[in-house]
Amino acid sequence: MKDLLIKDLSEEDKGKEVTLRAWVHQIRPLGRLIFIILRDCSGMIQAVVKEDPKLLDFAKKLNLEDVVEVKGTVIPSRSKIAPIEVQVKSIKILNKSSPLPLDISGKVPAELGTRLRYRVVDLKRPENLAIFRIQAELMDSFRRFLRSKGFIEVSTPKIVAMSTEGGAELFEVKYFEYKTYLAQSPQIYKQLLVIAGFERVYEVGHAYRAEKHNTIRHLNEYISLDVEMGFIDNENDLISLEEKLVKYMLKSVAENCSHELKLLNVDIPTVDRIPKFTFPEVIEILTEYYNIPEYKDQTDLDPRGEELICQYAKENYDCEFAFVDLFPLEGRPFYTMPYDSKLGRSFDLLFRGLEISTGGQRIHRYDLLLKRIKEKGLNPENFKYYLEAFKYGAPPHGGFAIGAERFTMKLLHLKNIREASLFPRDRYRVTP
Repeated sequence: MKDLLIKDLSEEDKGKEVTLRAWVHQIRPLGRLIFIILRDCSGMIQAVVKEDPKLLDFAKKLNLEDVVEVKGTVIPSRSKIAPIEVQVKSIKILNKSSPLPLDISGKVPAELGTRLRYRVVDLKRPENLAIFRIQAELMDSFRRFLRSKGFIEVSTPKIVAMSTEGGAELFEVKYFEYKTYLAQSPQIYKQLLVIAGFERVYEVGHAYRAEKHNTIRHLNEYISLDVEMGFIDNENDLISLEEKLVKYMLKSVAENCSHELKLLNVDIPTVDRIPKFTFPEVIEILTEYYNIPEYKDQTDLDPRGEELICQYAKENYDCEFAFVDLFPLEGRPFYTMPYDSKLGRSFDLLFRGLEISTGGQRIHRYDLLLKRIKEKGLNPENFKYYLEAFKYGAPPHGGFAIGAERFTMKLLHLKNIREASLFPRDRYRVTP
């Protein structure tokens, strides 16, 4: 078993004999010397081959991405980039690599479609590893924060018998003699668990949307960071919780991913307070401040509107985030708690021009929930087991969900959400 990672080596190891198992990232012949950059999951180190004619000849025949075992001595580095390197005593090839379809050094750019076709090779680029280390830190800090607040992690079914939100954007699944679907979200199960007495739950899981879009901001399978909690006063409790959560996640990435952020040339924004606007206020900003009258009768925000509201928040509050609260009920799911006859206690969190989170207070009264299901033109019989739960002590509750890929995309200034997904699933892509 491999017991030494490249990152574990330091100046204290000078003179020490080590064995490294890694990939050949780069080869640079220089006269009677050959420099080999070795890469493993933790980082890179320079290995130098010299003097031994047979070893020099062997090193010249290495291919990029050959998997090798290198034995050598840790010595002071000839380069100013790193304090140490390894003087090679032997090289053993564990597996040969074929010629690469992509330049993983990044010097020769490739189109995103080509990169995704050869995704395994593309993911070898250190910049890609950095993206997913940061995404992993976002998810880990999400968990840590919520556990500290008394939340319990749950895993809900991804094969369901009905639509979560009453829409038609569902992937049908062949499931014995039943007609089932892939879950759009864990929404209904989160609520049932709150009612069951779990009270505070969260989930990190996949969600599926059968929407025939093909944009830089949409995926058909994505990672959803879901939260649900009981005994709230209204959606403002959730907004307050999410603001603290986002600040914690950003702080955690800044503290624990400094190497990756430097590699990607990204700075983490500092957030003091995230401004909140009601939807009517947003419409006023768009129609009057930005002088765009066509937004007057809108019931939701389009991409342009989201970008302008984030621009407004940056210009007036020096914040790249913005909450938008009290969306029209017309465009929100049936379980949204009404604020009045037209608006619901539902909110979005926008970041750098993109909605990265949606949440709100849910209806906890059986009679009102039944009424809203009917008003949405849905059949209550399809929600029988869900509805019945609200007869047995449902507290006031609500929650939100953060799209992990969207958050990653905007945080790292990626141009396409597919770059923030290991193996993206979109309208036309189901492999690799």
